[in-house]
Amino acid sequence: MHALLARLGRFAARHHWVVIGAWVALVAGLVLGNAAWGGSYVNDYTVPGSQSDRGTDVIAAEFPNQSTFVGQLVFHGAIAQEQAAIQQSVVDTARLPHVLGTTSPFAASPPAVSPDGTIAYATVDFDIATDTLGQDYLDQLDAAVAPAREAGLTVEYGAAAGQIAKRTNDLPSEVVGLTLAFVLLFVIFVSLVAALIPLVSAAFSVIAALSVIGLLAAAVTIPTTGPTLATLLGLGVAIDYGLFQVARHRENIAGGDDIVTAAGRANTRSGMAVLVAGTTVIIAMLGLYIAGLPFISALGVSAAIGVAATMLAALTLIPGFLGLAGRTVRPMRRQSNIVRTPAGPVHEHGAFARWGRYVSRRPWPWAVAAVAFLLVITIPLFFIDFGQLDPGTDPTSDTDRRAYDLIAEGFGPGVNGPLTVVVSIPPGADAQSLLAGTVSKLQGAGGVAAVTPPQLNPAGDTALITVVPTTGPRDDATTDLVHRIRDGVLPTVPATTYLTGQTAGYDDFTARTVERLPWLILAVVLLSLALLTAAFRSLAIGIKAAVMNLLSVGAAYGVVVAVFQWGWGSSLIGLDEKLPIPAYVPMIMFAVVFGLSTDYEVFLMSRVQEAYVTTRDAKRSVALGIGATARVITTAALIMIVVFISFVADPDPTIKMLAVGMAVSVLLDASVVRMILVPAVMSLLGDRAWWIPRGLDRVLPRLDIEGAQA
Repeated sequence: MHALLARLGRFAARHHWVVIGAWVALVAGLVLGNAAWGGSYVNDYTVPGSQSDRGTDVIAAEFPNQSTFVGQLVFHGAIAQEQAAIQQSVVDTARLPHVLGTTSPFAASPPAVSPDGTIAYATVDFDIATDTLGQDYLDQLDAAVAPAREAGLTVEYGAAAGQIAKRTNDLPSEVVGLTLAFVLLFVIFVSLVAALIPLVSAAFSVIAALSVIGLLAAAVTIPTTGPTLATLLGLGVAIDYGLFQVARHRENIAGGDDIVTAAGRANTRSGMAVLVAGTTVIIAMLGLYIAGLPFISALGVSAAIGVAATMLAALTLIPGFLGLAGRTVRPMRRQSNIVRTPAGPVHEHGAFARWGRYVSRRPWPWAVAAVAFLLVITIPLFFIDFGQLDPGTDPTSDTDRRAYDLIAEGFGPGVNGPLTVVVSIPPGADAQSLLAGTVSKLQGAGGVAAVTPPQLNPAGDTALITVVPTTGPRDDATTDLVHRIRDGVLPTVPATTYLTGQTAGYDDFTARTVERLPWLILAVVLLSLALLTAAFRSLAIGIKAAVMNLLSVGAAYGVVVAVFQWGWGSSLIGLDEKLPIPAYVPMIMFAVVFGLSTDYEVFLMSRVQEAYVTTRDAKRSVALGIGATARVITTAALIMIVVFISFVADPDPTIKMLAVGMAVSVLLDASVVRMILVPAVMSLLGDRAWWIPRGLDRVLPRLDIEGAQA
């Protein structure tokens, strides 16, 4: 593999125009293909095999005209005086494409008008997922409800109608992140060309990845957050990989290599680290398939595509740019603090190396203090409250949030999260008596505001009953009601029954995610342990990395709970209320954070291993490794942090959670873990750090990150 990477790096540097041209053609083709054949992004929270999923299937089969995508037109103002304007708006909306039908507030039973006569809502049945509809459709809807607005009424779009043209614009976050990344790259490289290479490569890889994800969305369901997650992770990883490649290339040039040879050697050493680190991240992201949930699996695929594109760019496009740049990647001023040692030109006597030796001299106090610090930050994790976000957590600038609040004000919070009971009537049963008994039992379940009369299908063998809770969708009391109906009420009904609807579906989704989270953690830890053990031929280093990564992940979880669930500093990131933690956020965070933590482990330990192979001095090799990589790793961490934090501006609370959690994790990993725990633990292990059982050594494949000189 080392020889292959070296040849690839030399070829790309020597034939840089060919490689760059191939990338331009590839990206252009993917962008054009996505524009012509790309699909739309849709959130699918179904849990295959769950009660809510089976109930939805029965509704689709027995009620073919029953829409899955129901929206609301919420009117606020003098409802009675402007009844004609409301009716006209509802009629005009019914004529729009993709609308199966509408129900006027005054035609509903009972009328959907608040007791004080100031709020009313009409329902709109769509035949398509509304988050696939764009601004043009929203303009048509605005024109349809114009009579009500012209009459002085406020009109907001709720439920499915509130998702029309609700697209996240990541461009501001990307611009901020890339600008700050450029500043940091220029500070470390003191070269405009060297600073631009990782950024341009990142842009190529992210655009290519997003285009591939768009094409994939035409065949499978990709969530609306999929492209954002791929961008968030792809930008951070791509810039980091480019930084490590360019830094190693410049070090090779400083050591006397010509441009082509330097690029080949950088591809051998840093490139191999990129390959191992990137593969670890991809394994972690594909591990999300363990959840068995289409939504989470699709997010994992999206992120994996983003990382795969960055790996390909780092191993081909970066050497091409380095060959094109020639010696312009060198700093504008000569750096005098590089000292040649037996392990190569590294900063053995720099501040970072001195710090590594300082920690190594008293490893126990430093190790205990670092672990205690991380464990304290982890404490909020033990109070995590899993739940599902809804339009009530969106910014008040969003129409679906304003509609949600108006519905809760006028009709009670439970109307925003009704439950649907599906009853399959047995042959020969007295349908009227059966359904009347079911309604009576549901009314007595506790926490029920209303139960609608049963709606029969044309065959008369299946009925739908809507249950309106007294509490909102996110309230624990509503979750308790779901469980009471499923476990206590429906089993007493002499028929096959299902509890479904969005609120019940979210409960199934959360339960399945929490159930599968430990299995994901176990699988990712074991796979990364095997990969790192094979890469460094050391069982101790693999175990050390797994434990340290778990510590940093736990601390990141703790910060997310403190900020979002407890509200500590949440106003600083644009949130005005405390939120539950969606169960899939910790799952995705674990996969991402564990993978990124392994990245830094690979880049640092590959230099430590390289020094140990040369010096056979365990403590000195740690100082050499830290001295050679700490400045670059610190800059890489800062870049990834500013890229992640820039996405806090995203209005989606889940993106904010991921951005904060990933930024905190990288900060802790690059500071507490890499600069304290690693030198402390490696000092305690000494030469034993590089031991591996003979039987395991024979079984594991040889990845050999350090390799021979190329």
